[in-house]
Amino acid sequence: MGIILVFIFGLMTAMGGLSWWYAAHYNGLVGTTRVLTIISVAGLLFSFGYVYKNGWVKSRQTAPASQTTTVHSNQYFAQKSSESASIVQHHKNEQNVLQQLQKSYSKNVGDVSFNQGNKTFTITPTNSKYVKAVTTMWKYPKTNAKSIKTMSDNYLKMSRSIDKSLNDSYTLQVKKSKSGPVILSVKDGKATVMNESQQK
Repeated sequence: MGIILVFIFGLMTAMGGLSWWYAAHYNGLVGTTRVLTIISVAGLLFSFGYVYKNGWVKSRQTAPASQTTTVHSNQYFAQKSSESASIVQHHKNEQNVLQQLQKSYSKNVGDVSFNQGNKTFTITPTNSKYVKAVTTMWKYPKTNAKSIKTMSDNYLKMSRSIDKSLNDSYTLQVKKSKSGPVILSVKDGKATVMNESQQK
C-alpha cells in the first residue's frame, strides 16, 4: 500500500512541477499549477509518513501464539467430543438392534445376545419345536439340505439388515441349543454352515 501511494504522489508531484515551470515561462495558469503541485507535494509527504509508520508493504497480522494454541486446543477437544458422542450413539444403535432381534425371535426361536467386543449377535434356540427341527436338520443334512438352505438364506437377509442399520460389519450366528455348538455363522454376505453330522 505504501509503495503505491509514494509512486502515485511522486508522479503527480513531478507532473505538477513540470506544469508549474511551463506555465511560468509560457504565460500559462501559474496559480492553478502551483496549487496542484503543492497538493501533490503534500500527498507525497503523507505517503512517506505512511511508509515510515507502516512499512512499504503492510504485514499480515498473525494471531498471538497463545491464541493459536487455544484455537487448536478447542478444535481438538471439539473433535474428541464429537467422536465420543458418535461412539455413544453407535452403542445405543447396537442396543436398539439387539432389542429388535430379541423381540423378533423370543417367541418362536429363542434368546438373542450381543458381544460388543467382537461385534457378534448370537441366537440361542430355546423353543422346543425349533430346537427339535434344527437338531433333525443337522443330524440329517443331506435329507434336509433344502430346509438348511432356506434357513441360511433367512439369516443372511437378517445379517444384511443388521449391517445396513449399523453401517458396519457384524457376525450373526446361530447355536444348536443352549449347550450346543454354533451351527450357522453369517458375516459380510456369506453364510457358513457348521457342525453337520456325517449322514450316510
